[in-house]
Amino acid sequence: MTDVLPSAVHVTLTGRVQGLGVRPAIARWARQLSLMGWVSNTCRGVEIVVGGTSDEVEQFIRELPQRLPRAAIVESQECAPIEPPMCKTFAIRSESVSGALKVRVPPDLAACEDCLRETRSATDRRSRYPFASCTACGPRYSIIEKMPYERAHTTMRNFTLCPICQREFNSPADRRYHAETTACPACGPHWWCCDNTDRTIATGRDAIQAAAATILRGEIVALQGLGGYQLIVDATSETAVNRLRTRKQRNGKPFAVMVASVEQALRLARCDQTERQALASPAGPIVILDQQQGNELAHGVSPGLDTLGLMLPTSPLHDLLLIACGRPLVVTSGNREGDPLAFEHRGAHIRLAAIADLWLEHNRPIRRPVDDSVVRVIAGRVAVLRSARGFAPLPLEVHSPKPLLAIGGHHKAAIAISNGAQGVLGPHVGDLDSAAERERWETHVADLQNLFGSSPVALTGDLHPDYYSKRWAATQPLPCMQVQHHHAHVVAGMVEHRWLDRAVLGVAFDGTGLGDDGTIWGGEFLLATSAEFKRVAHVLPFDLPGGERAVREPWRVAVSLAQRAVGSERASKLAFQAGSPQVLLPLIGNPRFSPVTTSAGRLFDGIAALLLGVEVAQFEGQGPMVLEAVCDRTAAGCYPMPLQGTRPCVLDWRPAVVQILGDLQAAVAPGVIAMRFHRGLAKAVLAVARRYPQSPVVLGGGCFQNRILVELLVEMFAQTGQLIGLPGLIPVNDGGLAAGQLAIASSQLENQYSR
Repeated sequence: MTDVLPSAVHVTLTGRVQGLGVRPAIARWARQLSLMGWVSNTCRGVEIVVGGTSDEVEQFIRELPQRLPRAAIVESQECAPIEPPMCKTFAIRSESVSGALKVRVPPDLAACEDCLRETRSATDRRSRYPFASCTACGPRYSIIEKMPYERAHTTMRNFTLCPICQREFNSPADRRYHAETTACPACGPHWWCCDNTDRTIATGRDAIQAAAATILRGEIVALQGLGGYQLIVDATSETAVNRLRTRKQRNGKPFAVMVASVEQALRLARCDQTERQALASPAGPIVILDQQQGNELAHGVSPGLDTLGLMLPTSPLHDLLLIACGRPLVVTSGNREGDPLAFEHRGAHIRLAAIADLWLEHNRPIRRPVDDSVVRVIAGRVAVLRSARGFAPLPLEVHSPKPLLAIGGHHKAAIAISNGAQGVLGPHVGDLDSAAERERWETHVADLQNLFGSSPVALTGDLHPDYYSKRWAATQPLPCMQVQHHHAHVVAGMVEHRWLDRAVLGVAFDGTGLGDDGTIWGGEFLLATSAEFKRVAHVLPFDLPGGERAVREPWRVAVSLAQRAVGSERASKLAFQAGSPQVLLPLIGNPRFSPVTTSAGRLFDGIAALLLGVEVAQFEGQGPMVLEAVCDRTAAGCYPMPLQGTRPCVLDWRPAVVQILGDLQAAVAPGVIAMRFHRGLAKAVLAVARRYPQSPVVLGGGCFQNRILVELLVEMFAQTGQLIGLPGLIPVNDGGLAAGQLAIASSQLENQYSR
């Protein structure tokens, strides 16, 4: 018998439930059951009041998870009985509340196929309109002024909907039902192109044609994208690519390429199913792929590498420009190297005046800048190398007893916060070397705390006294909890795999991090919990002749490695164009001029200089990237790196260097030598792990962006059955440091309160 007694409940959904069409989906389901009540976005999440018969309300609750958009992630669902609501229909309401934000802030999403189909159509009313969006796509994080997510709380608030858009917005049957960013040519943002004097050249559809003509002439267009300006050139033109490199002052570092479709991507690079899914995902990241040999791209796009960063159109504006150009385009961040991403009209025209030839602009304000994300599929798993548009702010499974701010490191800066209700890792900001980058970072720190309603009681950051973030922390009226660099890397991996309640063996391989003994670490094995660690092994120390110069000039590292492995006499006979080993050798062993390091990243640098002549690094990580690129994956054998001693034991790379020098003299192919080095290092990691068979292994640090190294480890660990935690959504490089810092500080605070 049907239960017709009146019933009502209050439901709260938390998680990723705003900016995805969750409220429209709930309203459709409630109306289908003839229920009354309302649904609203709040700072707690999505809140529902629903009333009807007991059977109807029970069915509503039971089937609700299946009725939500696929992209929604419900982390909790709380239900409580209430008095029946005093209304006759079910409505979507708007609310404005304050306090600590519990719900996720929605990230920007790349254009969906439905919207692109409309803008490509000659007959649709949004034909060739660059700002079409719906509940499944479009800007979110970059235009939100405050939460909860409502049009009135975004920079779209000044674009009043026309009658047709308003009808779509109000219609439960329409896919733009309560799509907060919806617009059309009659009521939405406008676009135009201008020159360096800000003189308008063309408007509307003619502006896209003018921009395409500029690109096809080999010139540079600055396009105002979702989260900031981008610099665009013809990816098939060597002249255009070189011009962009010169003006942007980007020497050697690869450029990303945007293509119109997955099919076009397959002509340029090899993609497996996971990589195709990453390319076409709503996040719309740059995906690092293996290049197809002999493709149409200019050599200068990705010089010296076998990989290529590809992305699909992130907005209809990009899609229309690609169609007009009819070829792949280099699409790179709108800044000069060392400057922050330009995102405001006036500032962009000042910062990019010497770079761009034409500007493609629009009048939808960007509230906060956000760059393109970068991912790579490693061992069948998507690893985020730069967390930005589409991923950030990234929710963290970190629960702090008090609000905290984790300030990250110095390079690839990103912060993390806990507001007492949730923890998040903010988007990539950049390196903190320039005054402009530091100013942007400080603005970002204040903005993210304001957006999430966070008032921290303490800071947490790196030990290194020269990091700008650390110096900034010293000026704040809050205590700062110091966290060792490599412990933070390891614990970030523990957060990734939800292992904060376990003890792990962390393998932290990177370029530089200050150890708790005051020396430069970077090849570390740590028995770690979320609160503390013990260093149980490390790479054999070696000198960095000239200190920081050795980071920029890896030939110096090569001389140091050779001197330790085969002695000064043989090392002095090495030939480098960048300098003389004879001049350098007297510096080795002198702590004033040659600090000691255990860095695995510098070890890669030195081997790349010996093997491939990467004597001076044009950009961070160039040597290791080129070394990985030349690997002959069919080559057998490995170079020995035995373990010496205990507490801590030392990974001795000297026998490997001896054999590498011998193989170079014997003219063994570079690809074979590179592969043997990678395999030897992986075997050494496995040898350390075997000493701690009960501990899961966590990989941390920038060296584990190397797919060959990680996949060798996966293959080897599969034979032992020991758990291994691979890179994932939290960047394994310094972009993920703040996540580890936040978790460590939270754990230490919790331990203090529990005493």
